[in-house]
Amino acid sequence: MQLAAETVGGQLRRPVGRHRRTTARTRRPGFAGPSDQALHWLAGWYAIALRLGGAVLFTAIAVLAATRLTSGWWLAVPLTVLCLWSAFFGWQIRRSGLTQVVVLADAAVISALALVQQHLVPAALISDNTTWMLPLACTSVYILQIALRMWLGLTAAAVEVLAYGIGTGHLAGGWLLAVEALVAAGLVAVIRGGARQADAIVAAGLQTERRIRAEEARRADEREQHRQLHDTVLSTLTMVAAGAFAGPSPALVAQAARDLQVLQGLEAAPAVQADPAPLADLRPMLERAAASTDDLAVRLKLAPVTLPSPVADQLVACVGEALRNVERHAGTGRADVTVNGGAGWAVVKITDRGRGFDPATTPPSRRGIRESISGRMLAAGGRAAIASRPGAGTTVTVSWPA
Repeated sequence: MQLAAETVGGQLRRPVGRHRRTTARTRRPGFAGPSDQALHWLAGWYAIALRLGGAVLFTAIAVLAATRLTSGWWLAVPLTVLCLWSAFFGWQIRRSGLTQVVVLADAAVISALALVQQHLVPAALISDNTTWMLPLACTSVYILQIALRMWLGLTAAAVEVLAYGIGTGHLAGGWLLAVEALVAAGLVAVIRGGARQADAIVAAGLQTERRIRAEEARRADEREQHRQLHDTVLSTLTMVAAGAFAGPSPALVAQAARDLQVLQGLEAAPAVQADPAPLADLRPMLERAAASTDDLAVRLKLAPVTLPSPVADQLVACVGEALRNVERHAGTGRADVTVNGGAGWAVVKITDRGRGFDPATTPPSRRGIRESISGRMLAAGGRAAIASRPGAGTTVTVSWPA
């Protein structure tokens, strides 16, 4: 899971904005997982909406609620400071994120306004507990809880409650503000706990998936090595044991040299290819595979085909194994290889008019068709099909993609 945001020290660095400057003040190790970071990103927008919306709304209410006893200067200066600070607050969050410094500064500004609210709000509204200063202070309390750790947010909220109580003339006047702070802190703690639990579950799932993929890759590599051994060393040893070479033979020497090259290639082959595989021309690769069969005449009908290099290697290996099967088992000295396809796809048929066989009766111990042809094409994302019956020859068809 990735978010369209960057983190520094585990904290969402910039909720929005074009600027890309990071300072040490933006680091908050409390935010680690993607869900927690997303919550912090949303909290930044929520804080901007609370502060800017509150500044506009409560400035209008303050003006409308003012009486003749309210000093114009006392009303104009604090409200101007509130509006200017709210604009700076929103700009700073867009620029650097919901940082601890700007949140505590916001609490200080609102606390200062709460201390002088007797000069801003008619006394009747304060005594009835209907002052517009209460919801304004609540916005700051909410911002503290969503932006800071619980202990720091509640400590700063306690300072605001005390300032509000002093401003109203009796310390118990801020009890509703204290309740708001506790409720907000509890809700934020529950949401953050759920987010971190979700992150832990997702991380565990991703780790399990990586382990499964690594195991699948290891097994696929083992199967490919087994196929290569079957197609080279084991095949050559089987021919020697069957008496195909009565004495020293140039064909046996050539075959052994090719087997050695394959084994050396297994050791040198890269485990992972990060970049997209280049396209390979199938024609010269199939011509080399046909030429490697010493006692079999192969007639080629090749259309121009290009495939990703790893796929081409696997397909050509299947063709080579099919030709070796013809050479060893079909009882004929001729085979046809026909290729149809284009850029990114291919259908290859290897046909002989030999003795044929019944595929259903092939014992499980015979790996030539099951692994070196069908298994290899399946692993490469392709498909293989074998059509044969006794006395009617054999046709092996390999295609990619499946």
